[in-house]
Amino acid sequence: MRADQEDVRVTVAGRESVSWAAPFVLTRAIWSARMVVWALVVRDLRSRYVGSALGAFWPLAHPLLQLATFTFVFATVMKVRVSDAGGTDVPFVLYLACGLFPWLAIQEAVTRSATCLVDNPTLVKRVVFPVEVLPVQLACSAVVHQLIATVVLLALMAVFGFPPRASLLVLPVLLVAQLLIAIGLGWSVAALHVYFRDTAQALGVLLPVWFYLTPIIYPQHLVPSFLQPVLALNPLTPLVQAYRDVFLHGVVPSGLGALWLAAVGLCVFAGGALIFTRARDEFADLV
Repeated sequence: MRADQEDVRVTVAGRESVSWAAPFVLTRAIWSARMVVWALVVRDLRSRYVGSALGAFWPLAHPLLQLATFTFVFATVMKVRVSDAGGTDVPFVLYLACGLFPWLAIQEAVTRSATCLVDNPTLVKRVVFPVEVLPVQLACSAVVHQLIATVVLLALMAVFGFPPRASLLVLPVLLVAQLLIAIGLGWSVAALHVYFRDTAQALGVLLPVWFYLTPIIYPQHLVPSFLQPVLALNPLTPLVQAYRDVFLHGVVPSGLGALWLAAVGLCVFAGGALIFTRARDEFADLV
């Protein structure tokens, strides 16, 4: 295991800097520790739900409550209407769910990752333990919850006359892109929280703002033109659109859209890996 946690720092002109090989080294370390990740995911899910009266219902309670609330406010009260490329109306509850469920998974992963190092000082101080898997495990646990909610989405699609389409075969690709974003962000906030203990509290303010700056509860074309560049730079905008294309429109992301989504995922992942690697030598002293 230690060989997969080799130091990824290099000396340039007498100063230490993070090697650009950090994303590849951490990826290899995660793969080597994949059984550890799996064990941590299973332990996390069991500890959260085993023994509770409603058990597996709890992963559905939060997304379903938000889905019902936003649908009531925007579809029933505000009469928001959405349509596909052909102008055909799409039920708002389906449009919302395609963006809401991935967002909730990323929000859960990022929020929990912020404190994962300081909450596990014993593991962090173990030389042989791959601390980079802690945010990875949380991102994977959040995806399990998302997949449970996706079953509900597929049931709602059947009710509203949207049968499953062949485009759903690329769902694993979207989940990989989502995991790259969630893991990269998780590494970043986990490292920052070790140095700045206000990071977790700041996320409580910033994540709701990010939610409303992502076209989840409203169609992107309703946003004023001067704010469109903000949405374009939002890394979750192409992800949400890709989910809607796959589930509702039967379209597989391709061309510039697919390239942009891949670029966003890889950049966020690489950025998180660099931040995490830069800070990891001091984790044991600061947690």
